[in-house]
Amino acid sequence: MLLVLLALSVLCAPAMATSLAKKSEETLEPGVVLTKYRASSPSTDVWVLTVDLCADGVYVDATRAPDDTATVGSWGGTVDATAATNGDFYKTGPVRVYGDAVGGGVRWPIEQTGLDSSVAGEWWWENYGWIAFRHDGVEVNHTGWVKENVSGLTEGWENADLQPDPPEGTLALVSGFPELVVEGKVMTCADPEANDCFPDRSDMRDRHPRTAMGLTQDRGTLFLVVADGRTNSNDGLYGSELAEILGQLGAWTAFNLDGGGSSELWTDGDGYVNDTEGNNYGSATRAVANHWGVYGGGRSWLPDRPGHCSSAPACAVLPAEGGVLDDAGPCFRGFGDQDYWRPVSTTGYGGSLRWTNAFKSSQPDNWAWYQVNLAEAGEYEVSYWADPTYSVHDDVNLAVHAAGATQTLEIDPSDADGWVVLGTYPFAAGGEQWVAQYDDETKDPGSDQHITADAIQLRRVGDWCGDGTCADGERCVCADCPVTDEVTANGLDDDCDGAVDEAPGGDPGLGADSGAAAEDPGPPGAATLLSSLGCECGATSPRGSGLVAVLLGLAAVARRPPAGMIGAPGGTARRQVRARSRVDIPA
Repeated sequence: MLLVLLALSVLCAPAMATSLAKKSEETLEPGVVLTKYRASSPSTDVWVLTVDLCADGVYVDATRAPDDTATVGSWGGTVDATAATNGDFYKTGPVRVYGDAVGGGVRWPIEQTGLDSSVAGEWWWENYGWIAFRHDGVEVNHTGWVKENVSGLTEGWENADLQPDPPEGTLALVSGFPELVVEGKVMTCADPEANDCFPDRSDMRDRHPRTAMGLTQDRGTLFLVVADGRTNSNDGLYGSELAEILGQLGAWTAFNLDGGGSSELWTDGDGYVNDTEGNNYGSATRAVANHWGVYGGGRSWLPDRPGHCSSAPACAVLPAEGGVLDDAGPCFRGFGDQDYWRPVSTTGYGGSLRWTNAFKSSQPDNWAWYQVNLAEAGEYEVSYWADPTYSVHDDVNLAVHAAGATQTLEIDPSDADGWVVLGTYPFAAGGEQWVAQYDDETKDPGSDQHITADAIQLRRVGDWCGDGTCADGERCVCADCPVTDEVTANGLDDDCDGAVDEAPGGDPGLGADSGAAAEDPGPPGAATLLSSLGCECGATSPRGSGLVAVLLGLAAVARRPPAGMIGAPGGTARRQVRARSRVDIPA
């Protein structure tokens, strides 16, 4: 009964008391708008980054697992972000966030997150929720408190688990709690200082500087909110007041982030726009563990399309026969420090490539991603373009994620010139599939061990409509099977009129089906024909041809999953939501 009462006190919201007056607004880059508000009751400056996730060139990233903390401005400047804020709550020694974390497409090591069993006794254990950005999509995970105490949830990532693994292909993820807005319901309190107000975090009952993240219902807009406090001019916010503000902005889902002296908002043009020192009781701007960074276009290393918009057209759709994904195309992204991706415009597939160096590390740093969208499901041979000058490293590891399964492999392209076959894989129609290439090694690879990121080819294999061969099951539905005059007694509908073995003139002949012929279904549908992929398709030079057979064998050798990559086998044991009394979200 106690939990039910606590939930009711949070979910039954009074009339809104905090109001916002707009003071200024600036478009930092297309799709990224910074607005300054002055809140009344209490009197506080509130800064809002509104990010249009469906605008061309807009991307979101988060911090890679760090060795040390960094101020928001230091990190934002290093990664060339348009704007940045602080992220999750954290501890040091080692640097650890309270929840889960993914940055640059690489999941943080478990020992640097709140999933580590060594912190199972902490009060914040399993309380976090998160927002995760994928290629062409966003996912939301409710907090532990909401999962255990609120019934009627219709959205959220794996609500039966308190610590679910992020979706495969997660590129950026930051955790936070408490949850401020749950599926459109603002979590406010009749008494913002009462013990039953945000029972999962007691400091929500005092006014402090605050940071929060939120999404609209269509997940097309991200809000990053920073409110100042702890000075004569800025009172700060109760958690209940922060929730009200996110609701007024239009958030359907929202989470509290680390606040107080950690509340920082930085832009590329103006530096810190909020009172970072005042928030930190007059001390210097605080270094924090992780951050959100947003990009508003104009980056040569990011495709000129929306990065996380579920309603955006696919970066490209390969036809039934397959095709080539090049590093110069919209389906490629190179992660990591861009200073270590070296472009070359004098060689490579299509006349260009980029390279980086292999290095000893427990996680990838500069790694390449090719997003795969297919018009048809089928078996596809996947190949990697090797350049004899720049493909130097002899132990390149890759992953192929197709039809929900991830296969990892290693190849030696150092003596190849052209396409190197990785293997044949069953792909589904549509997206959520990719080929990735990594730069990390378990041993020291030595100096100048170049790895190229150039082109990936998918070539349809086996029987399929469009391959020019009439296969079983394709008759009368594929142009690969020609329509002929009916032949009696062969058990086939040769003329595709719906009747089998009819005699000339339409009379049933020997062995014909009894009854009248079926209604003419019309001519068979047009097939997707195999088109040329160019003179280089499937080719290797004489010096590389002997290697391909060896590489085909290597493709079947299981390699260790690249550490930290979402979608690799393994992960942490999931913890189930404990049975508790629940309360419905009021309409």
